[in-house]
Amino acid sequence: MFKQLLKKHRGIVLLIILLFILFLIPTSRLKPIDGVTGLPLGGYKIKIPPTAYILEPFVGISQYFWRFTNFRFQTLSWLVWIMLFYLLLNLRKKINVSERLRGLFKVAISFVLVCFFITLMPLPKCSLQPESPEEILIDLHSHTTCSHEGIATPEENIRWHLAHGFDAWAITDHPRTLEGARRAKELAKEKYPQAVIITGQEIKCYTGKQGENFLLLGIDEVVDERKYGREIAKITNLAHKKYKGAIIVPHWWRKKFHNLKNLAEAGVDGFEIYTARALGPEESIREAIKDVCQENNLIMLGSSNWHGWGSASHIWTSIHIADWSNLNKKKKEEAILAALRNRKANLFKVILYDRIEPQNRVRYLFEPFVGSFYYFSSLKGFQLLSWVFWLIIGYSFLRLIKIRPIFLDLAVIGIALLLFSRGIILLNLWVHYLEYNEILFVLGNILLFSGAFLLIAVILPLVHRKLR
Repeated sequence: MFKQLLKKHRGIVLLIILLFILFLIPTSRLKPIDGVTGLPLGGYKIKIPPTAYILEPFVGISQYFWRFTNFRFQTLSWLVWIMLFYLLLNLRKKINVSERLRGLFKVAISFVLVCFFITLMPLPKCSLQPESPEEILIDLHSHTTCSHEGIATPEENIRWHLAHGFDAWAITDHPRTLEGARRAKELAKEKYPQAVIITGQEIKCYTGKQGENFLLLGIDEVVDERKYGREIAKITNLAHKKYKGAIIVPHWWRKKFHNLKNLAEAGVDGFEIYTARALGPEESIREAIKDVCQENNLIMLGSSNWHGWGSASHIWTSIHIADWSNLNKKKKEEAILAALRNRKANLFKVILYDRIEPQNRVRYLFEPFVGSFYYFSSLKGFQLLSWVFWLIIGYSFLRLIKIRPIFLDLAVIGIALLLFSRGIILLNLWVHYLEYNEILFVLGNILLFSGAFLLIAVILPLVHRKLR
């Protein structure tokens, strides 16, 4: 009897055995790491909510996805390998070219739906907890729906930062608005007294398409960067002298237009060396940024650059501020800005919740294999059990679909309704932020029509079968 069951369900059994083998392979686990030295960091504890363990396959996939260092290449690698596996599994089946192409199309659509889930689904979040009450967690680069590509409202921005353990953060919307920070501060007064929000703006000092982005922190009115072109020194003087604020260079590695040394000489207060939206840069570039910061006593930061895409963050910046709990909100903001403006680099730490993995083009080419190895071999016991549980649930559902195909139709209808309703929510949100936002209208329509297309694709065959 046992042998028959094993033979009948050998696929799922072998998969579970493979997960246990990977789990037993000794490899580095996720832990707090110093973003500057790359060494394990004491004095901080990661708090993972019980729901995150229960939903590990969903939470873990999302976290893995947002740790990509070469987002496009690694995502494309996954899609190509999934399609290759589909073709290999169906190699012996006698199906014509059109059926094979339809199958590949379904695979691609399924992959896109998974990407939508990873990007838009709210999931449990881990938080960082310093042991010292004077170690404060900050994020100096985040956005709201008042940014042209933000999909998180000011209140969602507040809730997201509090859930990750941040004590203070800046809202740096772009191109030319402080409205997101203002709305968030009003909400904080009413509902979130623990939230310390710094008003900021992300600007582009460009001539044509060439230039650099900058974060202006601690300002109280909109800065129109078009007046300054690429004259960075004028921007830094404005931030320092007029507003008594600070200026940070975010994700310099994306453009690399200005020389690092020239930026330091122009008076910037620091650089991002990590962002959660694009973990990069390559190690050699990060080392060059570190060298410039250490030579010029500039601040190194890790930021979320959160626009509302994705649930998790694994990057924090810690700053030591004496007697933090006894300061009022204004004094807390001033203390952070003073430390930035006066370049108290020794007070700051960049903290990653990560593990050491190879990051190179060979890894990206074989991303599904390398990434899966490091992910599954670094799981904790409860997380592995969660995977086993959900694999059994998924396998049982697939078996049920073979017996009753109607359940697949119902599942697709459920997904379609979720997409459709989310599209309506985003379009409704766009009406309130159309003065600032461009992406809500586009994304809302994509989700709306994707949901409608899936509904039609499922319901029409059902109606046709019923009529027959």
